[in-house]
Amino acid sequence: MWEGWSLSMTDDELLRRARRLLSESESPAAFTGAGMSKECGIRTFRGEEGFWREYRAEDLATPGALRKNPRLVWEWYRERLVRYGEVEPHEGYHALVEAERRLGSLPVITQNVDGLHHRAGSSEVVELHGTLRTVSCMEEPGRTYPLEPELLEELPPRCECGAVLRPDVVLFGEPLPVEAISRAIDLADSCDLMLVVGTSMVVFPAASIPYRTLSRGGHVLEINPEATPLSGEPGVLHVSGGAAETLPLLLEGW
Repeated sequence: MWEGWSLSMTDDELLRRARRLLSESESPAAFTGAGMSKECGIRTFRGEEGFWREYRAEDLATPGALRKNPRLVWEWYRERLVRYGEVEPHEGYHALVEAERRLGSLPVITQNVDGLHHRAGSSEVVELHGTLRTVSCMEEPGRTYPLEPELLEELPPRCECGAVLRPDVVLFGEPLPVEAISRAIDLADSCDLMLVVGTSMVVFPAASIPYRTLSRGGHVLEINPEATPLSGEPGVLHVSGGAAETLPLLLEGW
């Protein structure tokens, strides 16, 4: 096992080692974050151009906000959904699908809610923070509907029973979906390589997933333009670069 990112390695050496790690993996898994979406043109929540520079989370992304001003919340979500409909998965998404084909399996654990991994064709996508592909009744959570454009013609969208519908995303103050976090933990505890792509590794509890792989002796291959708190950990190989450009490079020559 290497001791973190070796600054003495050239870019080509890092890529060769990363390519070998992925191609020789017997039970890989991927863990992705907002950086994947950002390269498609979707704004993140944090950072210099993030949503939270303009909005307070308390006003838009909490159960209380939905109850207090559902129209305002849904105007914001409708804007995001329109933007999501205008973008296509970039080459990094397709590279993950191709890696899955070559390796036989590559489950994707994602913090994103935009559905781009599904659209690209990944077979298993574990959505830790929920999805904007469906909505549920706020009074009877068992009533769930696909989020079709006609639902947003009149805001806020309402259930057949008359109650306001909510997006099936994890709002601030809510726990992660039990089934999703359980599956993510299982994958982290059983994979021999965790491919971490486009995440700042600061949003917990989701960010704890790659650390579980490290704690049991597994390897982590991190693809990110900048170093994160994970980058220097023993067992982590950090390759600096964006997902759209770097992930396809990992498939070359094998």
